[in-house]
Amino acid sequence: MVWMRRLVRSACFCLLFAFAGCAQLITPYPAPLGFTVPFASVQPFSLASIGETVPPAWEPWVLSRFLASTRYRIVEHEGERVLEADANVSASGLLQPLSLVASEYPYLHWRWKVPQLIPGADNASRTSDDSPVRVIVAFGGDKSKFDFEDSTLAKTVKLFSGREMPYATIQYIWENKLPPETVLDHAKTSRVKMLVVESGPHRLGQWLSFQRNVQEDYQRLFGEPPGPIIFVGVMTDSNATETRTSAYYGDIRFSRQE
Repeated sequence: MVWMRRLVRSACFCLLFAFAGCAQLITPYPAPLGFTVPFASVQPFSLASIGETVPPAWEPWVLSRFLASTRYRIVEHEGERVLEADANVSASGLLQPLSLVASEYPYLHWRWKVPQLIPGADNASRTSDDSPVRVIVAFGGDKSKFDFEDSTLAKTVKLFSGREMPYATIQYIWENKLPPETVLDHAKTSRVKMLVVESGPHRLGQWLSFQRNVQEDYQRLFGEPPGPIIFVGVMTDSNATETRTSAYYGDIRFSRQE
């Protein structure tokens, strides 16, 4: 029913922010092969066991009990141990809580592989805002700066989830048509920015590596220096378009240098 779908989508939006969790200090892990600059790593997927659905130090991110959850698991793919995502009219993610100063480790590195785009997906539209891959970084900050709408939303998030809404969030996404560097506000709040880093079908089926200066991205998107990074997450979602999609994620890390 239409009213039920709208209700579920509204609840899911409220829970979108409900994954900050409790902060924890970053744990040192072995440097990835070929990676020599000083770095701070989240728990690498490459060190998890085959078949694990929630890798060590990561947590499930469930948006709503009314929505199916995207299936995640550690697999061996093309000789590498990576995270596989399979979304079937579903939306959920994985996150790892962090306590990290963006100015000390400003560079975010990750890899992903997308076999196919989601037909009809359009992140500029609130009715079809799916993406085969998202890497998400959330920041703490002074919530007394929230305007009335964001303050009200934060209370709703707390009510629905029992967790605090992050001060600000950046989602790095793969879009169907919009060009890289396009910035989109979430439909309900400007405290969530979607930043397109890949677009279109030209590089489907390839492992792609990305590096972003999250400190500079945050300054550009929000007009102020970033607060602490409180978590990093991944999400593959297809609920809005009612389709099925899959993707792969490699290790994620932050570094002091490029």
